[in-house]
Amino acid sequence: MFVETGAINAPRIHYEQVVHDALGVVWRHRQLVMITVVLAQAAFLVAFMFMASRYTGEATIQLDFVRNENVAGERLQSTAAVDAAAVVDSSARIIRSRGTASAVVSALRLDQDPDYARPGRLERALSHVWPYLGAHPAPTPRELAITRLMKQITVTNDPRSYLIAIAVTTSNPQRAANLANWVASEYLRGRLRAQATEAYAAAERELAGLSAVLGPRHPTYVGAQAKLERLKEVMEGAEKNPAFDNQDSAPARDMVRFAAGQTLLPAEAVMVPSGPNGPLLFALTLLAALALGGLLSLLAERRQRRRLARRQGH
Repeated sequence: MFVETGAINAPRIHYEQVVHDALGVVWRHRQLVMITVVLAQAAFLVAFMFMASRYTGEATIQLDFVRNENVAGERLQSTAAVDAAAVVDSSARIIRSRGTASAVVSALRLDQDPDYARPGRLERALSHVWPYLGAHPAPTPRELAITRLMKQITVTNDPRSYLIAIAVTTSNPQRAANLANWVASEYLRGRLRAQATEAYAAAERELAGLSAVLGPRHPTYVGAQAKLERLKEVMEGAEKNPAFDNQDSAPARDMVRFAAGQTLLPAEAVMVPSGPNGPLLFALTLLAALALGGLLSLLAERRQRRRLARRQGH
């Protein structure tokens, strides 16, 4: 029984001894560890001083699965019978898609903004090498703008509350809020366009049936024709793609339409920076410095033992 207990405890005793020896080595070289920590924290403070503050603007879209909505006077069926979680998830996927970012780039002409359309230093350096490597050609300013805007967008959704949060992080608080509103409004404009197109097709079929039964002079036919014209105006309005000279322009009031069952809660400029997170970066730097100091201590101990072995050999 004693032998079995000793065999079971042997690995634990071995690892405890390894840890004890490692801590002893670090303690003997504690001056090296402290120097490593001080140098790492000094480098962190210098780098932190040059880090640009980041601000986040967040717009919220609320999906309503209970009430009915009207598009150009036409009542649309509520989507309560549809799986709400699936609808919220699919809407979030559309918002974070490249198509939505592309629509915002077109509306704000971000492909003409140097902050979005100018390639980085590494990309400019690689652009001279790509032709010789047979790689793909350098991305266009529009592709660069879409990619960088997508990196700034964060979309989160909660199926239980039917809310979709659209956050955009930039170096300017007002720009972050406006970009979040533009992303949300472009998504809503696409939804309104799809709903108006569907309603217009249904109104066309209804008008054709009334024309065959009642004739073009009947009041019911005239009312259906007026409804078709209203739907056409809504559809054409949703197709329009307003353009502004810079991304700090807020979405026009008549452009932010409420698609059926979806309401926009616009973002406001938040002057408190959302990053960088100084305490977290300080803690991570400290942990990395301690790990590096421990590694250097082990290497220094090994080097000393080799020197001692050589002296004893001679």
